[in-house]
Amino acid sequence: MPEGKHLYEFGPFRLDPAERSLLRDGKAVPLTPKAFELLVLLVENRGHLLKKDELIERVWPNTFVEEANLAQNVSALRKAL
Repeated sequence: MPEGKHLYEFGPFRLDPAERSLLRDGKAVPLTPKAFELLVLLVENRGHLLKKDELIERVWPNTFVEEANLAQNVSALRKAL
């Protein structure tokens, strides 16, 4: 694996942020770009509390979005996982 490349494995899943891919048992799991960014952010900060405002700012920087956008993407991740 190239230096600096991170892969995350949890349960049957393998997350590759560099390749923007999430695999479940070797099969691609489709995610929207924002849901994927949110998943990477959550995985990279596992074990740490991330506040709602921080999640919104980091996934949608310099953009006004409503909390419903975050909730919708969390819901999509729950269904995918």
